Amino acid sequence: MPIETLLPLAGAWLWSNYGKSLAGKAFNAGKDKWDESKWNEAAEKYRGKIIKLYDSMQIMGMAKPVPLDDIFTEAYMLDKPTAFGRFDIERLKQKSAADPDAPPETERLNGLRLVGETKRNLFILGKPGAGKTTFLKYIAIKAAEKLLPGQDINQKEIDKVPVFVSLKQWADSGAELMDFITQRFDICGFPDARPFVEELLKSGGSIVLFDGLDEVNQEDGQRDRQTRQMNTFIEKYDRTQCLITCRIAATDYSFEPFTYVEIADFTEAQIETFVRNWFRKEGERDEATAAKFLAEFAREDNKGLRDLARTPLLLTLLCLAYDETLTIPQRRADIYKEAVDALLKKWDSSRRIKRDERDEVYRKLSVAHKENMLARVAAETFERNEYFIPQPELERLITDYVKNVPPHNTNEATDGEVILKAIEAQHGIFVERARAVYSFSHLTFQEYFTAKYLADNAAKGTLTNLIKHGADARWREVFLLTTSLLPDASQFMKTFQRGVDELIGGDEKLQAVLVWADKKSASIQADIWLVRPYYLDIELYFSRENSERALDLDLAIALDHDHDLALDHHHDLALDLALARALDFARDLALGIVRTRDLAQQQDLALALARSLGLSEFAKELAALSSPIHAVPDTEWQEFADKLRSRMRKHRDIGHDWNLTDAQEARLADYLNATRLLQDCLELSVISPEDKRAMLDSLYAPPAQAGET
Repeated sequence: MPIETLLPLAGAWLWSNYGKSLAGKAFNAGKDKWDESKWNEAAEKYRGKIIKLYDSMQIMGMAKPVPLDDIFTEAYMLDKPTAFGRFDIERLKQKSAADPDAPPETERLNGLRLVGETKRNLFILGKPGAGKTTFLKYIAIKAAEKLLPGQDINQKEIDKVPVFVSLKQWADSGAELMDFITQRFDICGFPDARPFVEELLKSGGSIVLFDGLDEVNQEDGQRDRQTRQMNTFIEKYDRTQCLITCRIAATDYSFEPFTYVEIADFTEAQIETFVRNWFRKEGERDEATAAKFLAEFAREDNKGLRDLARTPLLLTLLCLAYDETLTIPQRRADIYKEAVDALLKKWDSSRRIKRDERDEVYRKLSVAHKENMLARVAAETFERNEYFIPQPELERLITDYVKNVPPHNTNEATDGEVILKAIEAQHGIFVERARAVYSFSHLTFQEYFTAKYLADNAAKGTLTNLIKHGADARWREVFLLTTSLLPDASQFMKTFQRGVDELIGGDEKLQAVLVWADKKSASIQADIWLVRPYYLDIELYFSRENSERALDLDLAIALDHDHDLALDHHHDLALDLALARALDFARDLALGIVRTRDLAQQQDLALALARSLGLSEFAKELAALSSPIHAVPDTEWQEFADKLRSRMRKHRDIGHDWNLTDAQEARLADYLNATRLLQDCLELSVISPEDKRAMLDSLYAPPAQAGET
């Protein structure tokens, strides 16, 4: 922002408040006194310097800085850091199930208003990449522009002079705190700035922003010395508002009087705002690209990516990946790997931060060993369905791995707690959800590292053990990621298919259902493996005698979103879909669920398709089948449904009652879900085209036929 556009000087910047009285004092012998115009010039220069320094941000992976106003998304704070809560694991599970995005017993507060309106000292915690530095830079700019909220123009102080202190830069300078702050003003031409800074801080006319306590080395007591100076500063200038940012769990220090808050994860609305701000073309918002990204991002199979996107750093990585190809990569494992690399390696190095871990053992671990350790922890806890992990258990898992890493120095003690705190503070991959209860910061990371462990240890039988989870929706993402990570997935896919077929086993009735679906599908001129699941769903979901949906299938057969495709290309299939829907609506009406318009629409569609296929006798019977007048629970509607079903069986060989037991229905549901997962894994696997084609052709087929391939 050009300096010329700045608002007129006022409040804390006024010559009459500080400049006039200070200029009248002899700062240094023989030094010229400053007049009002020079004072105002220096004040303007300082404000302009603040804006120039902090009105843009360098985004990892981008060649040029991005204007902060273009990309900044309103930040929210949790009024109580999550790690301060005292909840047992069962309580955390209940809270997570009710609202996975809301930490227990916390309130979200607008960050800018919290700073401007309450004027409290804030200790701001946040995960790596949560936007702590960006938030402080935004506060600095708004203060320089006198746009902090909650300051009335009739008040004596309508603005605050921002002082931004990078704690790492201060530590590297070797200067005392007041000397370091004074230098910020000296370089902008203030006359002997020290007295002005002193008066400004004493009066409360400033807001001091201490950024990155976790970035200060602990070697030689450096962080202790800085902390003591900060505490002395805060106590002396108790009318000045101070903000301190720090990574979660990176400090054991206490600052008083401070309110501790935590930067909240992005909500869906914040994610959308960020994305619409992020995609730009020639400096202007690229609404079309943003809309395409959001539409693809909302797909169910991108749920794991949406989990990562709650952190600005990781959402930025997703936007960068999309910007390169204008599509979200099908192999999500590649994105997760890049996210892990960003947290383990790139994030600190891009900011030239060298952290000195307290634990010598962890410091010596290579990135590969760190990844393998996280993979071991993830696999063991995921297998036990542990998302929330007691701290002692997590420390034990870490210690058990680290003590086996060469050079096996038995003289070095391995402190699991210290290592855990280092991982939490430096990488943000573990987070403390409540007192002494941890989890991976994202379920996606736990799934990714579990898949990595399974793929890396295939020789130990991990893949064979994985097959038993094929029908469990909780393991779906792990299957997809594991398949993506395998350099050759041929053997795994064949083993997976045999495991799926075993779900049907020797059950003659279930095999009969598959034989029927195979025969019925063969008449459709399309890839038979695409058609079989339609008929299985028609027969076992829509054609049940009662309206309760016993099969809650994750299969998500495309009866809704692919109906138009069926109508355009496969009229036989489209006819059967319309009939199944009409029967479903009729049964609902028999129970008093009014959907007559839907029924009429499906009847008309079925009649038109029957005529187009030359099914004159069937078309005549459909036309003669008139709907009852009353749209209330009535025996007439049940009679109508029975007649429609009878005609469907007679003319279309659909709508049969297979009289499956609850156990058989459950097994069939498992089979269908596992087969759909097998199909999705095939699209991600490294496998020969011939093997892939053979496996696709056998999907949803009777086991005997599948075994022939």
